[in-house]
Amino acid sequence: MKNTLYKVMVLLFLVAVCSNCTSETEKQVDKTNKLLDNGMRLVVEKTNETTKEIGIFSKHNYRTTHSYTYKFTVDGGDVNWDGGSGEPKHILFCENSVYVHYLKEKYISVQRDTTSTEINNNGYNMVEEVFELYIDNRYFFKLFGDDYWVEITPESYANKKTSCDEYNIPNDNELSLVQLGKEG
Repeated sequence: MKNTLYKVMVLLFLVAVCSNCTSETEKQVDKTNKLLDNGMRLVVEKTNETTKEIGIFSKHNYRTTHSYTYKFTVDGGDVNWDGGSGEPKHILFCENSVYVHYLKEKYISVQRDTTSTEINNNGYNMVEEVFELYIDNRYFFKLFGDDYWVEITPESYANKKTSCDEYNIPNDNELSLVQLGKEG
């Protein structure tokens, strides 16, 4: 009996050691500078992170994940945007205001009631458009106060777009909207 217990414990130990993983994370920061037609300088910073989980002894790659974040500044900090995993597409300059158009992924949770007493929680990611207005309440050489972005409607952005200057923001086009055809 002790011999069998000993063998089971040794086997469990070996399985635990062989299935352990180490995690390796690579971080890459890319900066793109763009001089806009209105004379302002746009600096876009994209940070890519790739994490690999590799077996200690087997050296097998069990999982790889990729994530990215975007930030941009205009004229060395006059306008700052940190969109996280959102991907900026356009910046709109009006007389006294700045707008941004970007895409972001949103998780939609779906609950399904099964025939048993369980409820299955599933979901999917959906890409959505976001439009924001920049509010700058900083003062005294921008040392005090806050600057932030406020979400606006797509219609409001479209109205401003007709009378203001819109520029494309350099990005890797990882997110895009899928336009489905309408049947009539």
